[in-house]
Amino acid sequence: MRKLFLTLVLLEIACGALAQVNVDNSLQRHDFFYAGQSKQRRMFIVKDGQVSWAYQDQLRRGEISDAILMTDGHILLAHQYGVAEVTQDQQIVWSYRAPEGTEIHTIQPIGRNHVVFVQNGKPAKAVVMEIPSCNIVREFELPINERGSVHGQFRNARLSSRGTLLVANMAMGCIHEFTSDGKEVDRWSGFLPWSVEEMPKTGNLLITGRKGSIQEINRQGQVVWQMNTTDYGVTQPQKTVRLKDGGHLINNWYNEWNKEPMDTLHAPVQAIEVDKDGKLVWQLNSWRDPDLGPATTIQLLSAPVKRERLFFGDFNPQAPRLHEKANNPIGKGRGIHPGRVAWVHAPGVATWDGHTGLWVEDRWNDQAKADQLVCEAILQLTDESTPQKAWRALFKDFNKKHGRGSHGYKKGESIAIKLNLNNAITHHDTIELNSSPFTTLSLVRSLVRDGGVRQQDIILCEPSRAITDSIYDKVHREFPEVRFVDNIGGDGREKCDYYPEQIVYSVDNGKMARGLAKCIVDADYLINSALLKTHSGPGVTLTGKNWYGATDINLIWRKNAHNNVSPDKRNGKPGYKTFVDFMAHKHLGGKTLLFLIDGTYGSRDVNGAPNPKWMKEPFNGDWACSLIVSQDEVACDAVGMDIIINEWPEFGSLNYCDEYLREAASIPHAPSGTVYKQDGKALDEPLGLFEHWNKDHQYTKIDLRYKKL
Repeated sequence: MRKLFLTLVLLEIACGALAQVNVDNSLQRHDFFYAGQSKQRRMFIVKDGQVSWAYQDQLRRGEISDAILMTDGHILLAHQYGVAEVTQDQQIVWSYRAPEGTEIHTIQPIGRNHVVFVQNGKPAKAVVMEIPSCNIVREFELPINERGSVHGQFRNARLSSRGTLLVANMAMGCIHEFTSDGKEVDRWSGFLPWSVEEMPKTGNLLITGRKGSIQEINRQGQVVWQMNTTDYGVTQPQKTVRLKDGGHLINNWYNEWNKEPMDTLHAPVQAIEVDKDGKLVWQLNSWRDPDLGPATTIQLLSAPVKRERLFFGDFNPQAPRLHEKANNPIGKGRGIHPGRVAWVHAPGVATWDGHTGLWVEDRWNDQAKADQLVCEAILQLTDESTPQKAWRALFKDFNKKHGRGSHGYKKGESIAIKLNLNNAITHHDTIELNSSPFTTLSLVRSLVRDGGVRQQDIILCEPSRAITDSIYDKVHREFPEVRFVDNIGGDGREKCDYYPEQIVYSVDNGKMARGLAKCIVDADYLINSALLKTHSGPGVTLTGKNWYGATDINLIWRKNAHNNVSPDKRNGKPGYKTFVDFMAHKHLGGKTLLFLIDGTYGSRDVNGAPNPKWMKEPFNGDWACSLIVSQDEVACDAVGMDIIINEWPEFGSLNYCDEYLREAASIPHAPSGTVYKQDGKALDEPLGLFEHWNKDHQYTKIDLRYKKL
């Protein structure tokens, strides 16, 4: 037994030695830019294992706490007692000295004409400065711990993809998010943050803490990933780089102001790389030949910062490329009042705090206001005096235009409401944004109580996904005869069946789904209840995109074709768009009584919880709290699109997102040259009216009726 134990010990030692051998200790592994808080205030570029550039600040006061290498080769640095921009030929482009009693430890570029930095002090401030003039154009105060030192307040702040400023508050143990006018839109507490970085795609925050804790949190403050760097001998991490392969590059700062001198025989590592599985694969330990000094910033040369892409609110504003300019109407309006869109805004209908529980809970939503939204929307749309008259007008107009006589709803006629529950694949409620149970109940209430529609003639459906419990329970409790149809069935829901080969696309559209849900095809009327949110593919998810969920696609989205859904976002080359065929189809857009965009919450991202709140007019830091309705699908989506673009113009997928609306409104002369057809017959008139609003949110042809409750 003793012999076996000795063998195991030796084997463990051997394995440990082998693991150590497999750790790369060379300078060749990465080409990187390097700077650190040290007495000598130096910066380096290491390329091909050699120092190819070095810089030493001659001020001999302070420490380099932040440094950024940009695509033009210039470097921004914050050195405790000021900020500066330098070139690689050692020239100072501009410099700014911190006022007496203050310190500056972090800086970010905003385009070519501005920078933003955090100025520690009492009070502490976020400062936007014009460069190279060093003229301060905006500043606002930041929360601080009055008892703490100025030096210990802030070290790192970063601009987000939303044009907000994320600030790591060391003294208060939290992360703040600010708009450019100083409004705090969010705060995440319970950290010891040195730095914060927004993760691309997800929008999550990567927080590096002072005691070896690195955490990735979502916008609701939930930890989705974490690691402790002390397990790797890194006791003072300050910044973390997420690598493309899922690994992490982490610096390890050494305090040169320690009373005890460094043990040169056991010098601490300056940086490590840990792969996505948690294995140590590289460590930097270069205290001589070359002596890189303590590490605060390590930035890969392959990831320079493009200053033109960074913006802070209205500083260096971003805008998507669109096919059409403002106030250039195309097409022909539809509806009782052609091209009319009603936008009703009811602040307080949605009040979720963004962190606690689920947004679908009763405590966060005002059902009475949701009822008001629906009723007021159809009144604004029809110009009728009561919701009863409004519904009758809608039914009569629809039937007359479809050659069924000028009559209203008749007993036994079915109305299918196509919801948008794209983020639900089970019946369980989720934090992700889907159709609102409150708006849905209000719509059913109005149909039954005001429209005179029998419960059993109403079908709530989501053929491609699942109808969640919050919607089912709320509606079924009050209207037990309403039918529910979804992709999975069970729990009181009917499982959706499909008619095959219902869609003949106007072009060869590959493997795009061709079947349609029977509940859609068999209905006499449809209501398209979409959502106000963006999408990484087509740019927006509105009524046109919502029809995709009426087809016989797979519950697992990756298994489905998405042909001709997204525009050419780089060059804007015109092309056939699938949504236009949906909008024209006799069993989809052609059979729709009412188009509705539910913007009670709305979201910048297609997946995840509603986020962020809407900062622009008329929302002013609240949820959108809006409902947009029309009889004209093109005009309806045009207004929803303009609201989204106005709020998040920087969202990259918005480029040329208006293509499907331009195509639909230009029939029979679509810019792509496509001859759009239905039942083999070429369409000979526009599907609606398309126009973008101007900077004052005004249209020339779309008849927008905005009302705030």
